Amino acid sequence: MREIKFRMWDAENKQMIDGDSLAFEEYAPITYHLSHEDITQYIGLKDKNGKDIYEGDILTVDEGKYTGVVKFNNHDLSYVIEDKTGGYGFVNGQVYDKWPEYRTYEVIGNRWENPELAGQRL
Repeated sequence: MREIKFRMWDAENKQMIDGDSLAFEEYAPITYHLSHEDITQYIGLKDKNGKDIYEGDILTVDEGKYTGVVKFNNHDLSYVIEDKTGGYGFVNGQVYDKWPEYRTYEVIGNRWENPELAGQRL
């Protein structure tokens, strides 16, 4: 069974908040105004350094050969790294790729804190 985790982008304070650090108590005075794009889900995979991969993360593929943003694909209910080549897919926490054993993925940022990294070809 895949681990379910979330995080959210707090645009007001310009910081990413881990879902584990949120405490939900009755009558808590803290509220957040979020769009659905500010809440991201763990995709069930870790990068080459053991870091959790979330929607909105920016990954390098094959030691920096390509960079792309992790997005949910509604068409076939999978996650994809959207880059200039068309992307690579993840389904149910597994890499969906012709040659997955030859690929390396590394989280280098996210689309909120590092938008300049998205889609770059290094």
